[in-house]
Amino acid sequence: MNNNLTALITGGASGIGLESTKRFLQEGFKVVVFDSAQDAEEKLKIKLKSITKNLLIVSVDVTNYQSIIDGFGKIKKADLKPNVLVNSAGISPPTNALHEYSIDDWNRCIDINLTGTFMVTKEFISYFLDTKVDHGSIINISSIMGVTASAAQAVYSATKHGVVGFTKSVAQDYAHKNLRVNAIGPGVIETPMTEGVLNDDNVMNALLSRIPLKRVAKASEVANLIYFLASDEASYITGAYIPIDGGYLSS
Repeated sequence: MNNNLTALITGGASGIGLESTKRFLQEGFKVVVFDSAQDAEEKLKIKLKSITKNLLIVSVDVTNYQSIIDGFGKIKKADLKPNVLVNSAGISPPTNALHEYSIDDWNRCIDINLTGTFMVTKEFISYFLDTKVDHGSIINISSIMGVTASAAQAVYSATKHGVVGFTKSVAQDYAHKNLRVNAIGPGVIETPMTEGVLNDDNVMNALLSRIPLKRVAKASEVANLIYFLASDEASYITGAYIPIDGGYLSS
């Protein structure tokens, strides 16, 4: 078991983040969740039931640097030394033609998906180095839109491309510290964020025609990949972008 290991998961109260929280707890990790949802703690305790013993939930807004610093202060106060970071906090903004795009929607997506990933990673690495943890792993959640693009998704695609580039650079910076950094590219996943897509028969028919496996993924399947990348089984993998898309990008 992994009783002496700690994972920090942003956006850990829903979707891929929630399933990741569950998987790491089941594997014996202590888990810290950074989430800005008002009911994050209540939701997690209901959904995770009996496995919340080693869970610390901290209200953190990943777009606010002071909030992130305060979050790490609570980690320090709890005497925890995370060696895994999962940057799962993210949004998928409304689709729109670029000339009709709201500046506020653009900035919010950049702030959460890209700048938030940067700021949390920055503080995690500083804490990782200060606490002299001997090995670690960062998993950034990009998307299939991190290496391709579709119409009316300029800002989402821009942020997810940015996460891939960010990952590859940071992996080179900290490999000598035995800190591995990888990105994953989920396709269409069953999460609260994709409910609108999943309930639109026309959109789903078009998407499934591009997916060789002819189905969407469960968030738990993505969590399996995240856990693998965090584990010693992936000890020689860093700087990688790994799609989990049912074959979408190959079609």
